[in-house]
This record gives sequence, structure tokens and C-alpha cells, in this order.
Amino acid sequence: MEEQLNLAPFCYLVIEESYRIVEMNLAMRELIGTERPMPTHVHELLTTASRVYFQTYFMPSITLHGKVNEMFLTIKGAAGPVPVLMNTAKRNGHFECAMIPMTERGEYEKELLLAKRNAEKIHQETAEAYTKLQSLMDEVEKKQRELEELNASLQHMTTTDPLTGLKNRRYLEEVLSEMTGQAEAGRLLSLLVIDIDFFKRINDTYGHQMGDAVLQELSWKLLSETDGQGIVSRMGGEEFVILLPDTGKDEAHSFAEQLRRQIEHAEWLHVPVTVSIGVAFFEQEDNADSLFSRADEALYISKNSGRNRVTVT
Repeated sequence: MEEQLNLAPFCYLVIEESYRIVEMNLAMRELIGTERPMPTHVHELLTTASRVYFQTYFMPSITLHGKVNEMFLTIKGAAGPVPVLMNTAKRNGHFECAMIPMTERGEYEKELLLAKRNAEKIHQETAEAYTKLQSLMDEVEKKQRELEELNASLQHMTTTDPLTGLKNRRYLEEVLSEMTGQAEAGRLLSLLVIDIDFFKRINDTYGHQMGDAVLQELSWKLLSETDGQGIVSRMGGEEFVILLPDTGKDEAHSFAEQLRRQIEHAEWLHVPVTVSIGVAFFEQEDNADSLFSRADEALYISKNSGRNRVTVT
């Protein structure tokens, strides 16, 4: 190093692109302390905050402009941290750095600037985190709605007869158990078991596809005639059940007779049919099984008595 540069009244430092120190002048040595071993890397000279700042901004600036002007840094001096203002130029593959020690005011301003930048960074990160959180919450709500829709769809599938769209036997057993519990507490309840007369003859004559069409058409008629008064379900095969809550024995008998006549005289898109019906009214000694059994026995009386009729127990 030239004598004049070595004795210059400012700190002079030469580093490689890897930040390894090549040489420094006397002023630089005195700033960091002549008793200290010669540092080998520029990071050894900087405080932690300045090292982060240096790593963040030094290389992009010198790569873009070929120099760095007035970079505020803090050197780990012999007597404590020393604020410096550094100018750097790139020459012959090295970085030549000139550092001017600053006053305490310069250090304060630098730390204030760093604090402001950190605050801005924290604010930005907080805003980004909030946006991300809001997005995650929206996604959770969306998934929850999809799960509720899927559960509702699965519930519909498990309680619905796929051919007719009526409630199936599983649903009937659940709701019958619930309603008989209410009937034990005094609520009126009647049950109708309905069977298509000579349905096997339809399948044998016209085929099962026509039989399915008849089942579907009867299901529509049962729903139409019930009109929300009761719960219509398909037990299986050609057998259907209607639950009539808040319905007494005589009212259920009248409803069943009207239903039988409507089906007998209805206009049919396919093969006209008649039905036999068994009716049971809940008595205090009944439960779900006994109520259904009595209605089923009444149905067989209707069928054995010539069909197309109603029997009440």
C-alpha cells in the first residue's frame, strides 16, 4: 500500500467479492484496535445490525451501479461501536472502501432509519399475514360448506329409496321409533301399510321395467294424495308405508279409504293398479314393532278378503 494512502486521515479498506479483507490502512487499524488480530472478513468489522444491512444492500447496489455511495454502517471499534459513512468503488475485481467515522448524531439517525425500515417491514409482514389468514379462513369456510353439503347428500342417499325417491325403510324405522316415543306421551299416531294388488302379474306380463314405472307412478300419487299430511316411504318391493302423526283411528280409516278409491279410479300413464291397505292406530301398550305388525296383519286381511280394500285394527 502506498505510504500516503496508509497515512490518510480516513479509513481505507480493500475487500474481495467474497468479502475477504485484502488490506487496510493505519486509520482503519487504529479504529478497530491495533491490539486485535488482523480481521480476515468484513463481517468481523460490523455490528450485527450493520452486518444484516450490509448483506442486504451492498452487493445489489455495487452490482447495479459499480459503486456504493454513503452507506451507513457501524464498526466494532476498539472503544465500542463507531458509526461510519462508507463509499465503495469496484476496481480490478476488488472493492475499495473509504470510511469516514461519523458523530453520535449520525449513529442515532442511522439507527432511527433502521428502526423505521424495520417498522415498515413489520407492518408489511403483518398486513401480508392478515391477508393470508383471511384467505385461509375463507378456505376453511368453503371446505366446511362443502363438507356440510356432502354430509347432507350422504344423509339423503342413506335415507332415500333410489327408484321412487321416497324415504326408505331405514328412515322409516328411525322416524317410527321417534314418533312412537311421542305417542307414548299422548300424541296421536296412525300407520298405513299399502301393497299393490297382483304386482307379480305386472312384472310377469310386462317386464320388470314396466313394474318399476308403476312403482314410481304410484309413489307420485301417494305423495300427491298425502300432500304433506304424513310421511310416505317404500318398505321394499311393492309395499309402502304412510305414517300419519296427530291422526286418530277414524280419521286414518277415512284417509285410507279415500286413498284407495283415488288410486283405483286414477288415470295411469302405464298399467292401472289397485292397492290393499292395513291401518293400525297406536295404543298405549304398543311400541314401534307392535304398531307395524298390527298394520301388516290388517294388510293381509285386506289381501285375503279379495284385495282393493282397507282393514283397520
